[in-house]
Amino acid sequence: MKKYSAGMVSHSFWQDEFSQYIDLVNNGMSVEDIKKKSIDENYFQQSSRARSRDLFNILKRRVSSLDQSYIENYSILQLSDKKLVNLMSIMNINELFEDFMYETYRDELIVGDAKLHDYEVAGFFNRKQQESEQVAGWTDLTIKRLTGVFKTFIREAGLMKDQGDYDEVIRPFMNYQLEDLMTANNDKKILAIFLGR
Repeated sequence: MKKYSAGMVSHSFWQDEFSQYIDLVNNGMSVEDIKKKSIDENYFQQSSRARSRDLFNILKRRVSSLDQSYIENYSILQLSDKKLVNLMSIMNINELFEDFMYETYRDELIVGDAKLHDYEVAGFFNRKQQESEQVAGWTDLTIKRLTGVFKTFIREAGLMKDQGDYDEVIRPFMNYQLEDLMTANNDKKILAIFLGR
């Protein structure tokens, strides 16, 4: 059975910080050195030591979830593709978000409707509440906050645009470098999400 988490409610997309973390890795810094830089020097400009520690831990999990080839080639990718790599890392560490992208976002691309309405997002969470006792135990407020975070992340990745009554679903334009990397790493599910197939 899948283990779902609502921990994302306190996270942001953190594209700049994600890129900075990868730059540090590519400059030869160890995880311990990055942790020290993050917490002791407040490298990521957080409001407190606790926030610095939390951000470091989340970035470490995201970046660690990626194959080394994504990290090594990150600097040559265009910004739009870097955002997709960040989104992919978030899916890698959060099964519920990956399910949402596969079952709901991808469906919009396949069907060609390209309009994501609130009732469709609610439908996803209703299904998950029936499939998982864990999700069934979450409060309405938790679901509402997760809905907001999911939408924000997808918008910040450039894959949706808020149109008021609905979100316009945007098919990503992936450059060949990223598509080749994903194919080489056999990331079929993520490719299916991004390409709507």
